Amino acid sequence: MKDTCPIHYWAKETPEHIAIEAGSVKLSYQTLNRRVASLAQQLALKGFVPGDRLVVPAKGSLESLLLAWACLRAGVVFCPLNPAFPVAQQLGLAKRLQAGRVCQTESDTDYSSQLTSSQLTPITLDFLAEVGAGEPPALDGSQLCNTIFTSGSSGTPKAVLHRVANHLASARGSASFIPVDQNSGWLLSLPLFHIGGYAIPFRVFLAGGRVILDDEPHTLPARLEQQSITHLSLVPTQLWRLLKAGFTLKHTQLRELLLGGAAIPAPLVAKMTSLGLTPKVSYGLSEMASQVCTGIPTAPGVVGRPLPGREVRVVEGEIQVRGETLFCGYLNDGVVDSALNDEGWFATRDKGLFTSEGSLVVEGRLDNGFISGGENIQPEAIEQCLVDHPGVAQALVVQVPHSEWGERPVAFIDWHGEAVTEQALSAWVREALPGFMVPDAWLAWPPGVGFKPSRRQFAELARGLVNH
Repeated sequence: MKDTCPIHYWAKETPEHIAIEAGSVKLSYQTLNRRVASLAQQLALKGFVPGDRLVVPAKGSLESLLLAWACLRAGVVFCPLNPAFPVAQQLGLAKRLQAGRVCQTESDTDYSSQLTSSQLTPITLDFLAEVGAGEPPALDGSQLCNTIFTSGSSGTPKAVLHRVANHLASARGSASFIPVDQNSGWLLSLPLFHIGGYAIPFRVFLAGGRVILDDEPHTLPARLEQQSITHLSLVPTQLWRLLKAGFTLKHTQLRELLLGGAAIPAPLVAKMTSLGLTPKVSYGLSEMASQVCTGIPTAPGVVGRPLPGREVRVVEGEIQVRGETLFCGYLNDGVVDSALNDEGWFATRDKGLFTSEGSLVVEGRLDNGFISGGENIQPEAIEQCLVDHPGVAQALVVQVPHSEWGERPVAFIDWHGEAVTEQALSAWVREALPGFMVPDAWLAWPPGVGFKPSRRQFAELARGLVNH
């Protein structure tokens, strides 16, 4: 099945409508269409054929976004890497992809790396060149189009391989609960090497709206007041900072707020709702092209019903998924592992259950659970309790070895208000959870943590601090 490229469609329907805002640069759909067409042509002239893989250390620059969509047109598999990774790590990931060429698209020296080696051949492209689109370019739904590396928080990062149809189905299902139209402006607040970032342009371009790139030096509160940002995807700690900066809705155009990536604090939801905007929460994964379930946060862990095109079931406490957005498999050294069971379900290793109304409740990662003195402890249950404290912005609980109990939980706390005493925090947890789930130690949130903390790194840090 083939779909007309949405950029080309809107270039014909509304040629002067703005498609991308990147600081002072604004690209209309007509200009965007011509630049993407030129880049696709340049890739073909450099010898790329459908199925070839191109490594791109890509965070979220205009050039990265243009190249991602040119690869769609050319049938080239876009393989974004975190440009902040050490060069050796990027080379190792590129080797697993069996990719031979790399294109540098990030001008920020903090993020760009020079992957010059006998393994990868650098290519250069003219990102300002434009050509006429000619015949309406079709996107082949069965065409392999991109890889996304999992975070590797519970092991070695895996290369998730997707087809074009996965992302189109993901965007259409998302729009059934989070409407997007031509007047929408969605801030690309997540990187393109993350599935949540890669998914945003699909949602926007299908609707003929605007992608607003997150490359402005202004603070987010100022940007929300100055730019036409209607849709925003944030993790809870980003929203806490926004509120602390004095954010109000009345001077903005914000109408949709999607929260994810961590336990959702009840006080945060209540605060936003009181301001007039109830946030949405979502459960998603790279293997399902981002969103699987989306809903209104009504209770801890509740993430709503499955969106159209997705199927979800719970087997022996484990969430399993399949549907139109399901990935092709994990790509490793040229071999694709489907990672599915005999019925075509993907076992997520997430623990969950359904409410009587049919909403999914995500209780945490099965891999994160541990036993302390014969009692089962799920760290995410403690984290949810902690972020419901009015002074806690984010919390992460890991286990450390204990001579008597085997393992015990310790908690890292990031305060957004004045810190309270350890005794008060222990009492807060004890009111909601059994005594054996009260952390043995309270540790300060380390500096420089990204939007998706690594449990493995936090656990190593905790062991060092507690043993010391």
